[in-house]
Amino acid sequence: MDAELQKERLKPIRRHGCSDLQLYQAVSWLYTVIDMIISFMIAFMMDEGLKEFMLIVLTILITGIIFTCLRATLIDPTDSIVLKEQNLKSKGLEFKTDLKTYCLVCQAHVMEKSKHCFSCNKCVELFDHHCIWLNNCIGIKNYKYFFILVVLLVIFKCLRIIQDILLLLNSAFQILALISIILDPPILIVLSYLLGMHLFFKYKGISTYDWIKMKKDKEKSKIQQKQQLPKMNESVGYGQLLSTSKRFDFKCSLSNKTDNKVPQQNFFPKALPQIPKNQNVSTPQVTQLQSIFTIQPTSPNNQIQLRKEYEESDGRQIFNKVITEDSEAPENSDSRDEVNQNDQDNDHQKSEKEQN
Repeated sequence: MDAELQKERLKPIRRHGCSDLQLYQAVSWLYTVIDMIISFMIAFMMDEGLKEFMLIVLTILITGIIFTCLRATLIDPTDSIVLKEQNLKSKGLEFKTDLKTYCLVCQAHVMEKSKHCFSCNKCVELFDHHCIWLNNCIGIKNYKYFFILVVLLVIFKCLRIIQDILLLLNSAFQILALISIILDPPILIVLSYLLGMHLFFKYKGISTYDWIKMKKDKEKSKIQQKQQLPKMNESVGYGQLLSTSKRFDFKCSLSNKTDNKVPQQNFFPKALPQIPKNQNVSTPQVTQLQSIFTIQPTSPNNQIQLRKEYEESDGRQIFNKVITEDSEAPENSDSRDEVNQNDQDNDHQKSEKEQN
């Protein structure tokens, strides 16, 4: 880590886009200059009324493009706090600040929304992106010039396509018109997309760096969710294979792990203690409940048969009850009733003898 920091600190700092010329920067500038020259040549070949109007519009557009391009390229977007602290340290003075963010490469305090650009090797205030075509970082100091430059380039390319269409009508410059038509529309599409993206960022109040970071975070979250999906499926499949009692025990064990203070409720009766054979203990009567499940399938024939069996069983029970009632002596009989009955029998026998 220390070796990497030391290596980054030794790299040269690019203060603006003209410090050292890059390949993409040279190609973009060369193509833009050639395109401007061609646009003026086509404007001079037009009719008198249209030529003057086209020259005025091209002059305004090209002047604005050159000015905004130079401003966006030459402005140093380095964090002002870093420049101030480095200036004071070079003079041997102490720098006091309430900022808590600190850049280890720049060895200075920075603002919260600043970011260190490793291409330019500097911390940029409100970093948006590093533009390879301007060879400079785009921050809060030069963002407005960059945005105006993109708008002017889109307008300029629309005007160039109109010139290409008019140039096709002239037979002397058909080859030049065909080359321009092949190159200009793709560049216009790219510039229009860039302008649309920055309009969207302005509407959302975010930067290009924030948008790229949000996309990377979403991709990481999707990868993490895909990695967690197989584990969830395995747990669900295992839970489906468990029986009802095992799932109940498993849930009870989970509840014990989450909260040990809650008293556990015993849902199952405890085993009865073993009783010696010599002791006579009255066992509690257990009533057997009729099963709610039927072995035979329900059909009209089965229902009629079950009804007959039920009536026969009721008849047997009633017959047995009557027999038991006749065989048993009445419980509430009295001895006086027996004596009165015997006296009546004797009187009846005497009356029969007298008649005889």
